[in-house]
Amino acid sequence: MEVTYWLGREFWGKGLATKALNRMLDLVVDRPIFARTAIDNIGSIRVLQKCGFKIVGKDKGFAEGRGKEIEEYILRLDLLKLENAK
Repeated sequence: MEVTYWLGREFWGKGLATKALNRMLDLVVDRPIFARTAIDNIGSIRVLQKCGFKIVGKDKGFAEGRGKEIEEYILRLDLLKLENAK
């Protein structure tokens, strides 16, 4: 399973992505869950890490929003939030 999201610039820095991702993780119990983000997208990396994702690799992929191939981090979440809290 892979999670993706996109927020308009006017919504950045308001905690919306973190809140939405945490809510999704409460509802979806399948693990592992993967995510990808541009290596220069510090905000998205922070959102994913706050939700328990760990960087596990790098790859290249086409970014629709940028209209070109970019370097990406691959992130993985293995545990349920309750297991992460232990």
